Order: sequence, then C-alpha cells, then structure tokens
Amino acid sequence: MGTMEDPKAGEILEKSTEAQASASTSSISASTSSSWQRSSMSNAKFDIEKFDGTNNFGMWQCEVLDLLFREGSDIALNSKPKDISDEDWNYVNRQACGTIRLCLAKDQKYFVMKETMASSLWKKLEDKYMTKSIENRLYLKKKLFRFQYKKGISMIEHLDNYNKILADLQNLDVEIIDEDKALLLLNSLPDTYEHLTTTLLYGKDEVKFIDVSNALVNNEYRKKDQLDHRDSTSEALTVARGRTNNRRSGVPSERGRSRSKSRGPSHSKPKGESSFRRPAKDECAYCHQKGH
Repeated sequence: MGTMEDPKAGEILEKSTEAQASASTSSISASTSSSWQRSSMSNAKFDIEKFDGTNNFGMWQCEVLDLLFREGSDIALNSKPKDISDEDWNYVNRQACGTIRLCLAKDQKYFVMKETMASSLWKKLEDKYMTKSIENRLYLKKKLFRFQYKKGISMIEHLDNYNKILADLQNLDVEIIDEDKALLLLNSLPDTYEHLTTTLLYGKDEVKFIDVSNALVNNEYRKKDQLDHRDSTSEALTVARGRTNNRRSGVPSERGRSRSKSRGPSHSKPKGESSFRRPAKDECAYCHQKGH
C-alpha cells in the first residue's frame, strides 16, 4: 500500500529549500564584497558652502572630508588597498571626485574638471589654496600676534575671528599650545578688560583657553543683563518722577479726572469768587451789629 504524500508538506519543503538557497547566495555575496564598503547615507542632505576661493579653505576641506566619510568614499584620498578590485577602485574614485566637485563653485572646477582620481584632485586644491610655505606661516603668525579686538563687535564674533586664525595655522601644521592661545586672546582685549584679565590670572599656575573663552562670553552676557536692568529701572523712575511733578503742579492725574467726572459737576463757588457780604445801611461792617 503506497503512502500518500501531503501536498502542504511538499510546499513547506520547497519554500525551505528556496530560503536556504537565498541565504547561501547572500552569504557568498557578503563574503566577496570589498572590505572598504560602508553603509552610505544616500538620502541624507548636507548643507556645505561651495568653495569659491575666498571663503575659509580649511573649514571647507573639513566639511567635505566629513561628507566623503559619510558616503564611504573617503578611502579614495589614500593609496589603493590590495583587497579592492580595479573596477571598484575606479568607481569609488569617480564617486569621490564628483562629490568634491559638487562642493566647488563653478570658477574653481575648471582646473580639476578632468580629474578622475580623488587623491590627485585633492592635492591640486591643497597646492593652490593651502601652500604650506614659510611665507604663509609667517603671515598667519603675524596675524595671530597682532590680533586685536575691534570696537563694536560682540565677544562671540571676536572669538570666531580668533579661532579662524588658529584653524588656518593648524592646517599649515602649526600648533599653538593651549596656554599661549589663552594668553594671546587676553592680550587682544582692550584696557577695559584689565580687571577681568587680572582676575583670571591671579594665583594661577596655568590658564586654559576654554576657561578664558567662557569667562569672556559670560562677562559680556552679565554686562548686557546689568545694562538692561539699569534701563528698565531708569524708565520706572522717570515715570514715577513725572507723576510726582504733576501732583506738585496741580495737574490732576487720569485717575483723579475719572473720579471727578463720576461725581458730577461741583456746586462749590468758583475759585476767586469773594464770600464778603455787603452790610446793611445801619449795620457795622466789622461786628455786624446795628445802632453804633
């Protein structure tokens, strides 16, 4: 007697076989994929200011490097790894070159528009806009040592300008130690900050740049709060003084006027009307008695 095959069991077995085959294929694909590949964020949007030759190249370079890393093509800026095929290497270089050029203004694309290797494109940009020469280092160091506070700007703006110089020096492989950063920043301040400078340095064996920066910003906020409070207090005193002067001069306040109106017209004699009564014919004008 032959056994009856369950059609459902056959269907389940078939699906199981297909799943195993699919898993096996995925495993093979994963094992043969290049090790340089990382998950890219293709749907993410990044707002990077295009470099036009006048904005800060070091900051632009930092932002573009971050973008290349997020899409997994920053490896193209280095030499070719052994485990990447020529086809994959050409692809990642083309991707990196495209990303870099998209972050350049049109006028800056011409001399690199034919580049297909990211490292070569990157080097051309560095050679043109970040020449690590002794002249550039001297120029930026002079700019740092002569840096002074510009009257009328906020302390936040002053710190931003100072940090830009430090960043440009760092891009030229010039490192300024932390204490020198702090002391040079204090040296850039006007004489009105002399008391704060003395407070920050008094009794200290060392001073940190971050502490000085925070102290300067907090000091500016505190001064602004004091000025706002002083203005509001002065305004309140001016209003109070005006009310007092109105009372002394006899000018009724709005509140007094409203009370007078609600009571109706006054029946008192008008101001200046005399209360003197003319005496009778035989009446004394002083005692109002008759007969003398």
